Amino acid sequence: MHNFQPTATLLKRTGFLLLLPLLMSCEDSLDDLYPKVQPVQVPAATQAGLNTFGCRVNGQVWEANNASTLAGKVITPTARYDQGELRIDAFRRLQVAGPVTNFHFSLSSVKGPGVYELGVSEAGNSAELKTANGLMNYVSDGQHTGTLTITRLDTTGAQAFVAGRFELQAAPRHGARRSAELPAEMQVTEGRFDIQLSR
Repeated sequence: MHNFQPTATLLKRTGFLLLLPLLMSCEDSLDDLYPKVQPVQVPAATQAGLNTFGCRVNGQVWEANNASTLAGKVITPTARYDQGELRIDAFRRLQVAGPVTNFHFSLSSVKGPGVYELGVSEAGNSAELKTANGLMNYVSDGQHTGTLTITRLDTTGAQAFVAGRFELQAAPRHGARRSAELPAEMQVTEGRFDIQLSR
């Protein structure tokens, strides 16, 4: 009698080797369907309308969500520029920890690249940081100031955008009762943004 066991083992191994490329392509397809979440980081300083916004809040990295809807529209961050008024809004990624959920900048009399003071009443420029469920709003004011530097403002190109950096201090809005769970103030450093202008 002949023993065909080695042949059967060989067939099993050959079959597995033939299936290996198929199994590997399935894994690649799953990576396309469910891309790995990128680590939270302060974005690079760019000037290309990449829709990035990030900084450090009390030393911890804060990065804006940059997801797109099914229609292909960017959810956040957003920037609007109209007759010298610039407004920037950013909402954090789900992976970002910490109390601050939203950033809002409002600047008036923006002519182009330059340094714009935040919190100085004469300038009319402000920064506001919001926390979850509107529990607390932190703002720049006379004692808590900062700067927003515009390094590029392109309002006429095919892809209009604004880019720059910022740093500031913010405290609870005057008259607001501060929650004991929240910091007395927010120190924002290494701020960077590169955002397409909404038309």
